[in-house]
Amino acid sequence: MLDDLKGLFKNGNFIGQIIVINAVVFLLENLISNFSPAAGGEILRWFAMHSYLPSVLTSPWSVFTYMFMHASFGHVFWNMVILYYFGRIVNDMMGKARLVGLYYLGGIAGALFYLVAYSIQVLWGQPIADIPLVGASAAIMAVVAFAGLRFGDYQMNLLLIGPVKLRYVALGLFVMNTLLDLSMNTGGKLSHLGGAALGFFYYRSLNGGKDYAVQFSNLINSLGGIFKKKSPLRVVPSDKKKAAPSRQKATKETEARTNAILDKISKSGYDNLSKEEKDFLFRVSNKK
Repeated sequence: MLDDLKGLFKNGNFIGQIIVINAVVFLLENLISNFSPAAGGEILRWFAMHSYLPSVLTSPWSVFTYMFMHASFGHVFWNMVILYYFGRIVNDMMGKARLVGLYYLGGIAGALFYLVAYSIQVLWGQPIADIPLVGASAAIMAVVAFAGLRFGDYQMNLLLIGPVKLRYVALGLFVMNTLLDLSMNTGGKLSHLGGAALGFFYYRSLNGGKDYAVQFSNLINSLGGIFKKKSPLRVVPSDKKKAAPSRQKATKETEARTNAILDKISKSGYDNLSKEEKDFLFRVSNKK
């Protein structure tokens, strides 16, 4: 089992990594809280997202870390189930880099929307309340919203229902988890709105030729590279230097064909692709 976990992180399976990390954090958080409620409260204070701006300023990392904490088993379980299905669609169709960037940007957008919404209420005269926010729901809602918009004609087989177009599944999840009964879990639903808005914004920006998710994913990789051991410098043979332009040309051709296939999916659905197109998309997504 330990070897399987090592392989999961070594092979770069982002969805599997997120599921494992969230499960481990949930177990550790509950073990600590059961043995020492005071320690559990400190964990919540330092790593959950806050609705009170001064609290956020004392723990700015919470804009990121709150995504890995959950309030209950059902909370983490259903979040991970939704991520598994919708994340796979985005990963297979768009590549890992876009899924990583979209997920984290959605989570950050949800946290900021939550903070701004509560800050506005305070300005309108509501009493100051520092309410902690936990969960990956905003990040997942960004993935759900984007997938529903980009691959709306893709059909998902639902238990006891059968095949349903992805746009309707995504819309149903958004309505049930965000718009119904705003009096319950108000903070979480505010973050869902921020995540969904980010998914919509990314969909529009991608159609306009701007790929913010890949840029953010590259930023994460560059920051992570600071802590990695750098390989020694190597002299590149002249024949490899000459080969570089041809590789760049091949990359551009691959990107152009990938975009054409993705456009076809958005218009007529994944099932209308030829076997060769599906194989090509699968090979490209595994390289990213």
